[in-house]
Amino acid sequence: MSIRFISSSAPLLLAALAVMPLGMAPQAMAADTAEKPCETDLCRSVRQSWAAVRHDTSDAAQWTKKQSVKGWDATKDGVSDAARWTGKESKKGWKATKNGTKDAVHDTGVWTKKAVHDLDPGQPAKAPEAKSPAVGE
Repeated sequence: MSIRFISSSAPLLLAALAVMPLGMAPQAMAADTAEKPCETDLCRSVRQSWAAVRHDTSDAAQWTKKQSVKGWDATKDGVSDAARWTGKESKKGWKATKNGTKDAVHDTGVWTKKAVHDLDPGQPAKAPEAKSPAVGE
């Protein structure tokens, strides 16, 4: 970057440089030279802060990834555990239903026998008489 002045303002520029404090003149004249990295306390502080932010951002990204993997694993494990629990409970429920059905059938049979006996206690159960075929039929 270069600074160009109109030739009539050159004497004013020289007068301004003569009045300027010594610390400012080299900065104004450094416009034509290649820029060097800033070495002031402020520049160093900004670089350090930026490095810390980049490092913290990287750490945060890694932490988030780890937590996401943990969360996914926990979800998978939870779903798997829930499926196993559901299977076990389903088997228990099926067995209870099957046993309950057997018990109900048994109780119904016992009740039916008792009810039939109560209705007709004196007669033993008879088999129906078989008809013998007549001769010539």
